[in-house]
Amino acid sequence: MSHSTTPSLASGSSGPSTHIATPVPTERICTDQHALYCFDVLVAHFEGREPMDPPFQNKDEKYALFVTWNTTAHLRSNKKPALRGCIGNFTPMKLADGLREYALVSALEDHRFSPIKASEIPHLSCNVSLLTPMTPISSPLDWTPGRHGIHISFTHPSTLRPLSATYLPEICTDQGWTREETVLSAIQKAGYRQKIVVGDVVWQSLKVKIYGSEKATTTWESYTKWPKGTGGKLKKGKK
Repeated sequence: MSHSTTPSLASGSSGPSTHIATPVPTERICTDQHALYCFDVLVAHFEGREPMDPPFQNKDEKYALFVTWNTTAHLRSNKKPALRGCIGNFTPMKLADGLREYALVSALEDHRFSPIKASEIPHLSCNVSLLTPMTPISSPLDWTPGRHGIHISFTHPSTLRPLSATYLPEICTDQGWTREETVLSAIQKAGYRQKIVVGDVVWQSLKVKIYGSEKATTTWESYTKWPKGTGGKLKKGKK
């Protein structure tokens, strides 16, 4: 199990800087237990039972959050586990409720992928990201890869439909993208399929916000060894 944190929205030494900072928490707000709880929620779904009571102290505190599932059954070109589902909510909600909801939504309702099956669980790892508040930036490239997540929004120039998309802080570096490539990919993710050129009408219309995150990661193996887990076998349930 591992942790990573983005305690501040202040940029690093390389590239453009925002000079925007958020308070650095004195204690971790995101821990292994949050990711382990998501595993239990997913296992409980397939076993046809209620998940365990939240094992963390901050269950009633409100956070914007994302839950991400990755799988070792498929690997990316860089040999890292492939994305299997990632959905969250920028509206702060009670942590216990949010994790219980999005552990399943990200596993079963990410329309980029087929729903996760019970047979896939031994290959999964789970990331929980708790987000700091979003801060607007003046330029789409005024952020630091690996430190900032980005949220873009714009209006489709033809249909006038509002479009938006986000990438968590780790996505840019995990994929090996530049800032420009990340923003262009986010535009496509938002649903705009036409070619984009930096500086064109769509690019200039972008409204971009950045945010930080604190993240915890765990694996199926760690869940099976966790004293509160259900062991190494997935019991057959009602679903």
